[in-house]
Formats: sequence, structure tokens, C-alpha cells
Amino acid sequence: MSDPTGVFVTATDGGTLTAERLGGLAEALTAVDGVGQVAPTVLSGDRTPARIDVFPTADPRRQEARDLVSGPIRDAVAAHRPAGTEAHVGGTAAVFADISKAVDKDLRVVFPVAAALITLILLVLLRSLRAPAVLMISVGLGFAATLGASALVFQHALGRSGVDFTLPLVLFLFVVALGTDYNILIGDRIREEMERPGPARAAVARAVRHTAPAIATAGPVPAASFGSLAVGPGSATQQIGFATALGILLSAFVLSIALVPAPAALPGWSIWWPLPPRRAAGPAEPAPAPAERGSGSTEPRVRVG
Repeated sequence: MSDPTGVFVTATDGGTLTAERLGGLAEALTAVDGVGQVAPTVLSGDRTPARIDVFPTADPRRQEARDLVSGPIRDAVAAHRPAGTEAHVGGTAAVFADISKAVDKDLRVVFPVAAALITLILLVLLRSLRAPAVLMISVGLGFAATLGASALVFQHALGRSGVDFTLPLVLFLFVVALGTDYNILIGDRIREEMERPGPARAAVARAVRHTAPAIATAGPVPAASFGSLAVGPGSATQQIGFATALGILLSAFVLSIALVPAPAALPGWSIWWPLPPRRAAGPAEPAPAPAERGSGSTEPRVRVG
């Protein structure tokens, strides 16, 4: 009850504000479900602006308060503010609600643009149409799995109201970036190994054998660094620490080492279409030895005499 939501009203018609003129607005705010108390109207010295403090029953830092401010309270202010005035809703919950709305809007732009740029880089680097698709799908699956696991742990297991609205952006900045780096590393090595003579399965096995130790060593270091945030006091910090550590580990040990190499090893399906790696000419295969006849020598025998 110590962090109210402020409704700020300003006269725009040249008149003055009074408690009676703002009485209808205050009464409408009192009737909003989720509002515990509405403080008396505070007028400025020249009675042009005024403030009405509204105390929601929910914690201003929780999703319930943000939904209340951005929905019913703002609707009540828009419907019942006096004519000739303009009104704005402020306070901690209103600020968080506006930031959450701005982040959601930015994500709708950032995600497609970043995905298109990353795909373009992969097309140039890997010289293929299928390989970038495999890598981007794996990164998307890792992002979705990490966000889903975070919601399962914090929202359902721990009883939180939901995951923090900044979590998708943080995961995109760190988990998707690192996952893409790991995928590029393993993908480029697979293409390099496929330029050598031999079947695709053997080339993928060599690529994983040579690249997996580097990825397995690089993954736990940032995961442990970000994971230390999970023991912090703030709920948002805990979620960022847990989700980032989990996402990096998934990217390193599941996506890059297992999921990405698997399609490259499938027989009859090349992820390097339409420009497959140029195979180097290998040594000629030795001619198979003639089958033995019985248990003796395979050389022809001539009977003399």
C-alpha cells in the first residue's frame, strides 16, 4: 500500500480543478475491481493540475498490478475524466506495464529482422539452402524449450505469476547468439570433413569428434557465470540466471552436438543442397581378393603326368 498508482489530471480548457469536478473520476476509480483504496484528490496551488493516488491490492511489481493499471484503471480514467482535461496514469506498475508493452512491440520487429540477417550470414558461410534452415530451426527449438522450461519452473512449480517480460529479450541476446555460434562451428566443420573421401556418416562422426570437445568446454563457462544470478534475491534476476544457463547448456550439449549433426548423416538427404562440398579424390579402392575354394590355396592348379 506504500507504492500507489498516480492519476494525474491537467485542465486544458483554461479553468481550474476542484475536488467536486474530479469527484466522478475518483468514484469510478474506487469501483474498479482490484483497487483497495483511493486517496483524496491533491490539488496544486493554481488548481490547474491535480493528483489522485490509487492503491491496488496487488504488488505493483507483479503482473496482476500491471494488468490492472494498463486495463481497468486506464479505461476508467479515459471514460470518467472531466471534460476539458487530460489525464495520465503513472507509478511503478504503470511504468512496468509501458515497458512490457514496448518490449513486446520491439520483439515483433527484432526477432524477424535478426533471424533474416542470421540466415543471410549462414547462407553465405555455408553455401547451402538446407543447412541454414536446419541451424535456425534448432536455435528456435532451443529458445522455445528454454522459455517453456522457465515458465514450468517459475510459474507452475514455484507458483509465480509468470515469467519476467524481459526474459525473452535476454534469451534472444545471449542464448540464441551463443547457440548460433556453436551451430556455425559444428556446421562448418561438417562441411570441411565432407570434402574428404568417404561416406557422409563418417564425415559427421569426425566433425563431432573434433568439434565437440571445444563446444563442451566453452558451454559450461558462460552457463556457470549466468547461472550464478539464479541465487540472487530478485525474481527477475533468478529467472534470467536459470533460463540463460539452461539455454546455453541445451545449445552446447543437445543442439550443436546431437540435433544439428543428425540431418547431415542421413543417407540420401544432403543438407548442403544445392552446392554440396567438393569431394577430394581419394586413393583407389583395392581389388577384392578372389574367393577361396575350400580351405586350400586359391591359385589354379595343373596336374602333370
